[in-house]
Amino acid sequence: MFVGYVLTALREPPRPPATVRSVLRGVPVTVLGGLRLGGRDALVRRVLLTAAAVGSALAAVELLVPGRTVELTGGTGPGALVYAVLACAGFVCSGVGSHLAPLAARVAGSGERAVLGCLAAGAAGLLLLGVTASSAHPMATALAVGGFGLVYLGLGGASPNENDLLHRRVPSAGRATALSVQSLAQQLVGALTGLAVGALRPGPLPWLLTGAALLAGALLWLRRVQPARTPRPPRPSPAPTVE
Repeated sequence: MFVGYVLTALREPPRPPATVRSVLRGVPVTVLGGLRLGGRDALVRRVLLTAAAVGSALAAVELLVPGRTVELTGGTGPGALVYAVLACAGFVCSGVGSHLAPLAARVAGSGERAVLGCLAAGAAGLLLLGVTASSAHPMATALAVGGFGLVYLGLGGASPNENDLLHRRVPSAGRATALSVQSLAQQLVGALTGLAVGALRPGPLPWLLTGAALLAGALLWLRRVQPARTPRPPRPSPAPTVE
């Protein structure tokens, strides 16, 4: 359904065919262009750093929750079933958060404030998962499930507002580059976080560390970024007078 929608609704003008060599040649150019863009613009830099924090949070959830469900259910089969249900619930929460993103921006007063609040909510969800990591009490389990949903709800609400800010800040010629580097930052930091989390002992520490990383990403949005300066158009020269 998604592919069909893209093919019918998102019409693209004809473009010259791309080769594998041209695509591979463009990868370092794209990365360097995105890094230069982030180095010049504070808002783009915040978006990239936030993407890295989100990648860290998602890596922790996807790596630690399956093992935790196995411990709670006592078997790999029931644990896999419970994790499948949680994964579906996470997608639903992410979709609900994305749907509520415009409302969050209106209530918060700006897209930047909405990103701050949504990322803080996601960090709170990770902290709930952390403080309940060593307990199998039903109340602790309920809090952990709520924290799981809160993570995806917060990240789902933050992403559309970040993309809206990025779209308004970056010219059309550089938007694809900015989105590519944003995705690269999220995946790269997520992979590094996976290695770090795998080396730590199971318990509260991995959750608390990734929760702190996501909270740091939220705090980047405390101060409002000044709008980008646009060059003033040259003043027209006065018309010559005829005597």
